[in-house]
Amino acid sequence: MLRLRFFSTSKAFGLLVGGVAGFIGLVILLYFTSAHFQAGTSDSATVILEGQAIANGQVLLHGWDLTSASYWTSNALFDGIAVLLAGLRSGLLYATPALASAVAIVTGVLLAREGHRCWPGIAGGAAVVALLAFATPVMGFFFVGRGFHVSTAAYALLAFFALRKARFGWGWVLAVFMIAAGLFGDLLMIAYGVIPLLLAGLVASLRERRPLAGAVEFTAAAASAVLALVAHLVFVALGTFQTEPAPPTATFSQMITNLGHVPAYVVSLLGLTNSVATSGGVPVPISHIHGLDAANAIGAFCVLVCFVVALVGLVVGLVRRRPQGHPVEGEPAPWRLDNVLVIAVVSSAAPFVFLAGPDGEGIRFLTVTAVFAVVLAGRMIAWAWPKRRKGTPARACALVGTVLALGLVASFGYAMSGPQMSNTVPNLAAWLESHDLHDGVGGYWVASITTVESGGAVKIRPVMKERNGQIERQPNLSNINWYEGRRFQFLVEGAPTGYPGIRVATTTWGPPQHVFAIGPYRVLVWSHKVSVPISPLRSHGRTKCCESSGLGRRETHCLYRR
Repeated sequence: MLRLRFFSTSKAFGLLVGGVAGFIGLVILLYFTSAHFQAGTSDSATVILEGQAIANGQVLLHGWDLTSASYWTSNALFDGIAVLLAGLRSGLLYATPALASAVAIVTGVLLAREGHRCWPGIAGGAAVVALLAFATPVMGFFFVGRGFHVSTAAYALLAFFALRKARFGWGWVLAVFMIAAGLFGDLLMIAYGVIPLLLAGLVASLRERRPLAGAVEFTAAAASAVLALVAHLVFVALGTFQTEPAPPTATFSQMITNLGHVPAYVVSLLGLTNSVATSGGVPVPISHIHGLDAANAIGAFCVLVCFVVALVGLVVGLVRRRPQGHPVEGEPAPWRLDNVLVIAVVSSAAPFVFLAGPDGEGIRFLTVTAVFAVVLAGRMIAWAWPKRRKGTPARACALVGTVLALGLVASFGYAMSGPQMSNTVPNLAAWLESHDLHDGVGGYWVASITTVESGGAVKIRPVMKERNGQIERQPNLSNINWYEGRRFQFLVEGAPTGYPGIRVATTTWGPPQHVFAIGPYRVLVWSHKVSVPISPLRSHGRTKCCESSGLGRRETHCLYRR
C-alpha cells in the first residue's frame, strides 16, 4: 500500500513538474515568435505603461483616457505584475502577448482533452499545440504579435472549461468572474463569451426539452454581465479612467462584404491559402513568407472539416430534440462544450463583420475566431480517435498525424529563419539618452514605444496637431498627469501619419534651436523647455468637462476627444 501511494505521489509530482516545464517552454517559444514576427508599437507600449501605473499604486488608472478596450483587467494587469517584479523593460512588448497566448493554448488543450483520456486526449491536445504554437507567419503575427484580444479569448476559454460539468458550484463562480473581468477590460468579450454562453444555454434547453437544462450557461453569462456593470459603476464612483465611445461601425454594404470575407480570411490565417487576400496591416515581409504549404493547408482543411462536423452535430441535435440522459456521475455531456465552441467560432467573427474596414483592415479580429476553431478541431480529433479501426488504419492515422505535425514545425522553423522585423526605435532611444534628452513629446507612433524601449530613461508623451494649427496633448491613450505642470525638452517628428510637422511646432513654440536627423526621425530641440496646451474635451462639437472623484479628492478634467 505504501509503495502504491509512493508511486502515485511520484507520478503526480512528475506530471506537475512536466506541466510547469512545458508551459515555460511554450512561453519562451511564443516570446521569440512574437519578437521575430513583429516590431513593438505604441499600442502595446501604452498597455505596458498602464501596467507600470498599476505597479506604482495607481490601480484605478485615475487620469487616464483609454479606448473601449482598455485591457485593464488582462494585459495591463499582467504587465503591472511584471513591472513590479522586474521593472519597466522592452522585453514586456513580447512577454505579455506570449504569456496570454500560452494560457490560451494550454486552456485549449484542456478543453480538447476533456472527456477523453490517453491517446485520444493526447491527439486532440497535440493538434491544438501544433496548429497554434507553430502557426503560419501571418497567424503568428496577429496571435503573439498584435493579438491584443487573445488575452480576452483566453479568459473566455477558461470560463468554458470551468463550466464543463454544467453544474453550479465553484466552477460557475470562476466562469462568472473570468467573463466579467474580460468584459471590464475588453467589450469584445460580449462576442467571445457572453453570447456563446447565452446561446449554448438556449440550445441545451431546446435539445433536452427542459427549460432549465441550459440554466448554468445562461445564468453565468447574465451574472457576469451584471457583475461587470456593477463593478464599472463602483470604479467610476471611486475615480477610474475614462473611456472613449465604442468605435464606429462599418457601413451596411461593408458589413455584407466583410461577412463574405470571413471564411476566406480565417482559412487564410490558418494556412489553407498561405496568404492573406489583402494586407490587413500585415507587413509585406511576413505576408510573403512561404514555408511547407502542404502541411499548413492540410491542417487548415482539417480545422474546417472539424468545424463543419461540429456544426452539423449542433443542428442535428436541435432538429431531433431528443431528451438526453445525464452522463456518468461527474462526467460532463460532451456536446455541451462542442456547442459552446461552435457558437463561439461564429460569434467571435461578429466584430470583424461590424467593425472592419475595406481592404482587409481589421482582419486581426478574426484571430480569435481561428483560435476557437482550432480548439474545437482538437475536441473533434479526440472524439474521432477511438472510432478509428484498429490495426493498420490506426497506425497509418498516427503516422499521418506525426508527419503533419513535423511539417508544421518545419514550416514554422523556415519562417523563423527569415529576417526579423526591423525596429528603429531603440537607436532613437539610445541617441536621446546619450545626449541627455530625457523628457519630450512626439507623435503617437513614436511616443510610448520609445518610453518603453528605453526602460523609462527617455519619456516621450504623445501629442497631435490641433485644428487651430498648434500642437496639443493627444486626448486618448494617454494620461493627463503626463502633461499638467510638465515642461519638455524636445519634440520627435517623423514621416508616418499622425506626426506633428516642423511648421506646426514652430507655430506653437517658435523656431527650434537644433534639428537632428536620427534615422527616419527628426528631433527638434529648443533653447527653452516647452509645455503642451491641454484643450477642452469636445463631444459632437460641444465642450464637455468630466468631473471625477477619488482618493478623497474631486477635480474636473477638460480634455479633447476625437
